[in-house]
Amino acid sequence: MEHLKYGQLDVSIAESATALGVAAAEDFAKTVRAALETRDEIAVILATGNSQLPFASALRERTDIEWSRISILHMDEYLGMSEDHPASFRRWMKENLVEPLKPKAFYGVLGDHEPVEEELARYTKLIKDLDPVICVMGIGENGHLAFNDPPADFETRELIHVVELDLACRMQQIGEGHFSGLDDTPTHALSLTVHALLRPADVLVLTPEARKAKAVKDSLEGPITPLVPGSILQQSPNARLYLDPDSSSLLAR
Repeated sequence: MEHLKYGQLDVSIAESATALGVAAAEDFAKTVRAALETRDEIAVILATGNSQLPFASALRERTDIEWSRISILHMDEYLGMSEDHPASFRRWMKENLVEPLKPKAFYGVLGDHEPVEEELARYTKLIKDLDPVICVMGIGENGHLAFNDPPADFETRELIHVVELDLACRMQQIGEGHFSGLDDTPTHALSLTVHALLRPADVLVLTPEARKAKAVKDSLEGPITPLVPGSILQQSPNARLYLDPDSSSLLAR
């Protein structure tokens, strides 16, 4: 595995997306095992999406993680969407992680709860009370972190908010096969803020695939700017970015 440094950010380039998932799962396991040595229970924040599938698969293969002592939170859900919808992130979490791993608890973001202010307050309290030890996320095709599309709010200290999804983000959801067209794709979502995503002591950012190559290049080689949300990682010493040959292909190394 190749190792690079961009600002304060450690970057690892694996030989394949599968190898990326295995390496990230190994580092995740080390973090949670260490945390469970000093705490009876812990919480983690995990991401959804096609780019997270190699990591989810690697987690399911491991037998050294005490999931009965771990609660799972996630980072976003479409506004107004029920968990029965095929594109629901709660559904993704349950099918890919919760049902096979059987954690102590899963706290889904209730995108269809009304009023939405109650859900924002509930999830804010969960994050504060559970104080997750690690966050695992990716970088989107438009450089977003969770659903913090450009220009992202780097300054807010809120933990979750309602966001409007930009066109590039919505087109990514169509490209991944979650929706048949733009008219079917939601325009708003609930998302953890950039501050909430970077708040845990350990942050793993898993970003394979060629479609992410430009966002990776802009995040690492350009200035730190809300117009490229992933660029904030350059000043995040608690984060590690995992790439594969495709997503790292545009880097000028």
